[in-house]
Amino acid sequence: MGDVIPAGHSPLGMSVLERRFMCPGSMAAEAGRPDRPSSYAKRGTDLHAVAAECLIANTDPTDHIPDDIDGCDLLQPYVDEVREAHARLGGVLRIEHQFWMRDIHDLFRGTVDAVIVAPPVLYVVDLKTGGGHAVPVRRPDGRVNFQLGGYALGAMQSVPQGVEIKVIELVVVQPRLGPPQRATVGVGEMIELAGDMLQIARAATAPDAKLVAGDHCTFCRAAGECPALRAQALEAARADFADPPDPLSLSPEELGTLLTRADIVETWLASIRAHAHALAEKGQAVPGWKIVNKRGRRIWADEEKAGTALLAVGLTDGERFASKLISPAQAEKALKTYKLPLPDTWSQLVTMSDPGTTLVPEADRRPALSAPHSDFTVEPEGI
Repeated sequence: MGDVIPAGHSPLGMSVLERRFMCPGSMAAEAGRPDRPSSYAKRGTDLHAVAAECLIANTDPTDHIPDDIDGCDLLQPYVDEVREAHARLGGVLRIEHQFWMRDIHDLFRGTVDAVIVAPPVLYVVDLKTGGGHAVPVRRPDGRVNFQLGGYALGAMQSVPQGVEIKVIELVVVQPRLGPPQRATVGVGEMIELAGDMLQIARAATAPDAKLVAGDHCTFCRAAGECPALRAQALEAARADFADPPDPLSLSPEELGTLLTRADIVETWLASIRAHAHALAEKGQAVPGWKIVNKRGRRIWADEEKAGTALLAVGLTDGERFASKLISPAQAEKALKTYKLPLPDTWSQLVTMSDPGTTLVPEADRRPALSAPHSDFTVEPEGI
């Protein structure tokens, strides 16, 4: 019987390996700092659960989330990709496969979205439901993406002894950014990756692990208090000009330089805002600032009842739906255009969304929240 894999996310989990590689000191800096809940991360987690159920039960996303058109559009390419690969390769399909690479380092553990063991081929696929950050199969230096490569190394542990794997197929399915990305690697490259990962672990766990600022700071929980990011941001803020220039007078080279500096400063400022927001939500005073509810938007309390009510007052299917039920504001505009009355139950059909809180100056007219708004929980990264 194998070792029981520890629960929870590892500080050297596959989704943070790139950050640990670029900034070894980030692991110690992030220790003990919880993530603020993210609606994007929560949605990604929920969609991954639906994708797994589809592959296990041989169903499609529309069987589970028929009203979530966007979610179905994100999951169907992934489900199709895994099924086609399994039909092509045969072998054993493992869904949400957990691994623990203690032979490399005790902190290397994680979960692969889907693995097919079909000697001499090992197939590894990672689903990305986001679209703001592209996840390439290979890094700019040509090496395999650390996260995907780490998944492949973890999956190789499930191959029975004596069975030879010669080819590893790596796939990233990120529907918001286009078709799946693919790479085929050999065992030799996986061995080299294992060596790279060992070096990452050693650097990250060293007592004097170095902090290095860069693009990887965006999702770091310690960015708001990082001296390396602060120093780089302050350096970037120092202009080469005695007075702020007219943007129209800048050369393309000068524009490029200033935009790069702006990204660094904006990353630091965003982390400062996030840290201050987190403190305020926990009840700590931030002088000159306060926590308020964001301005919500009108949504349907029950889309099915709303659709039925709009039909009852005269809106046709084509007027009520494009790809999904129109919003309350769109419904009001359509009813006015066709000179139709509001449904009698309008006040029960429409409610306000809960968009969460935001940190604003004390001069903002919205009332401050007197008590902490939410708890803090760890959310998965890299979904």
